[in-house]
Amino acid sequence: MIIKNILTKIEIHPIFLILGLISIITGLFKEFLILFILIISHEIGHLLVAYYYNWPITNIKLYPFGGYINFNVLLNHSLKEELLIVLAGPAMQIILYSFIYLNNYFILPHTFNLISQYHYSLLIFNLLPIFPLDGSKIINILYNLFLPFKKAHLFMIYTSFISLIIILFLLPLIKINFSLYLLIIILIYKLLKEQKNHNYLFNRFILERYLYDFNYNKTKIIVGNKLKKMMLNKKHLFYLKHKYITEKSYLNKIFK
Repeated sequence: MIIKNILTKIEIHPIFLILGLISIITGLFKEFLILFILIISHEIGHLLVAYYYNWPITNIKLYPFGGYINFNVLLNHSLKEELLIVLAGPAMQIILYSFIYLNNYFILPHTFNLISQYHYSLLIFNLLPIFPLDGSKIINILYNLFLPFKKAHLFMIYTSFISLIIILFLLPLIKINFSLYLLIIILIYKLLKEQKNHNYLFNRFILERYLYDFNYNKTKIIVGNKLKKMMLNKKHLFYLKHKYITEKSYLNKIFK
């Protein structure tokens, strides 16, 4: 039942299908199949921990560089749960590769070398701090530990742009192929779209704090009416006109 539910949520990006067709035509289907298996194992890691924490899944999108899972959760979610879900992807991929490594005598040397090459390439690539890769999610979680939600998201976007610029400068120094250009174009498009949604996400974050009750242990005091200083996983006290106002009371005044 769970597997059937997951399969109905999978969406394969057209470029992924195109690369699959090209691999068949050019006789590189084995390489494509290895990459596909690694990507699937990576996403299974995310899914297992997401199901453990009851994170509803909207859809699963498969791209040439990996997958992307959209969860139907509030922005005001647990950073700990999100971090474990993010790390579970690379962890599952490492577990699969470790199993193959320990049993590589069943595999031809050329095939094992391909598996190793794709494993490390996919692992390192997905940990780059570029949205929407896993690395950007880890960076965003770390930023949210110390910074307000709005600033943390903005810094994640800046970090992604800087990382992309560095990669673009390095392109002439490395051997590249057509698929890498496609990946970079997809990443740039996704990042620009996320930047465009920056203010929408912040407004959604504030609205959730108004609509729902969150029981956080840590409290941050905000002097003035600066909503942009509100943080994830913390409750707030606003200091206005020489008195303290609870977060809920302050937001009630705003939305009324």
